[in-house]
Parts: sequence; C-alpha cells; structure tokens
Amino acid sequence: MIKDPVCGMEVDPKTAAVKTDYQGKTYYFCSNGCKKAFEKEPQKYVGKSEDSHTSHHH
Repeated sequence: MIKDPVCGMEVDPKTAAVKTDYQGKTYYFCSNGCKKAFEKEPQKYVGKSEDSHTSHHH
C-alpha cells in the first residue's frame, strides 16, 4: 500500500482509482478529486511529510 499524496489515504497501486506521472514518478490517488488537486499544485505535495498537508475524510 502507498499513500495518496494529497489526502494521505492508503491506496493499493493495483486497484487505485486514478494515477498520474510527475517528474518520472507515478503517483496514485483515491479519487479524481485528489488527482486534480495534485496536478494543480504538484510541488505542494511532492516531498512533503504525512502531517504537513491538509487531509479530507471519506
């Protein structure tokens, strides 16, 4: 399992709803909303620690 870089939710790469490639790395997301947020401001999420971003609840 890996973490969605936007919300921090654990996502299985094999079954992830959506993914995107950024700077040669693939990022997986729980939803298209998280993917859109990442693509709008990728630098905000790349290289950040778990507790340094705003999370949402499902």
